[in-house]
Amino acid sequence: MSAKKGEILSPHYGPFVFADVDKAYESDGKEVIFENVASVCRCGQSKYKPHCDGSHSKEGFVNEKDEERKKNNVKDYEGENITIHDNRSVCCHDGSCVELLPEVFRKSCTPWINPDGSSPGKIIKVIEKCPSGALSFSLGSKKYCEFGQKTEKVIFVKDGPVKVEGKIEFKDYQSDKPECSEHYTLCRCGKSKNKPFCDGTHDDTKT
Repeated sequence: MSAKKGEILSPHYGPFVFADVDKAYESDGKEVIFENVASVCRCGQSKYKPHCDGSHSKEGFVNEKDEERKKNNVKDYEGENITIHDNRSVCCHDGSCVELLPEVFRKSCTPWINPDGSSPGKIIKVIEKCPSGALSFSLGSKKYCEFGQKTEKVIFVKDGPVKVEGKIEFKDYQSDKPECSEHYTLCRCGKSKNKPFCDGTHDDTKT
């Protein structure tokens, strides 16, 4: 796989390759300095995270999906004024939807999404904060999954995924694509069943 400026590559083996991705930060806002082409740890074992130190070789890391993963499937929750779409397979379990609007995103209820639990305006504001692209919405016949995010940057979430914002192109060796090209989250603990994307497994590994 060859890289061009402003891309993230996801090969079959080894680390992510960042090509001229110059706006990268830790969760606390500290800038991460990369060379023009940088290797970024995705096995969770590097002693110099987010940089790769070759630990993936010892771990036998492979960028493959687990057969027991949640399959790629978008479920629609239709309300009177808004339809909420949810793809559990790419959810990184950020939790902001449940915290910010629990009357709509109900952790312990079935169905867990109630599209009539709040106003469309409030729901849209929360969906726009979903870092993985798992949540999107429709008004009438028009679906919205991109929200005009112009600033391109990468955030290495503490004990969590790589959070990508803006249209930083992602290329996987098997042509796997994010649910939303404008924002998505990548696994860096090495344990996601839906690699290369985060599925929330880091909550158990803390790597």
